[in-house]
Amino acid sequence: MVKFLTFRFLDDGLNRRLIAFLRKTKIRHVVGRDGTISYHPDDEDAFENDAVCTIRDEILPQWQVLTCPRNWVVRYRKYMDRNGIPFHEEVNNGEVWFLLSRKYRPERWKLDARKRVERIAS
Repeated sequence: MVKFLTFRFLDDGLNRRLIAFLRKTKIRHVVGRDGTISYHPDDEDAFENDAVCTIRDEILPQWQVLTCPRNWVVRYRKYMDRNGIPFHEEVNNGEVWFLLSRKYRPERWKLDARKRVERIAS
């Protein structure tokens, strides 16, 4: 039995654009009630490189995808909100990914600044 892969932009407008794009391709897919797109693993390269990247390119000319462990998702989301960093969320095979401009450097972010201050104070 084939296990289908899934993807969804959490922004409904972006997700509708992706679905409209997919309708014009030969990529096998189905759209669930919640907008989640399921596609065949044989179409993974075309789905990711042609369809999803096309939408990402429309949003941001230079972009990156930030992935993190599940227990860091809220931490990253709060950091980006607090620091005015624009981002879009994607759910790729059940994992939350963040799409953001390449000008940001997540590897330099101080996500645990509060904990560091607490240690210094104690």
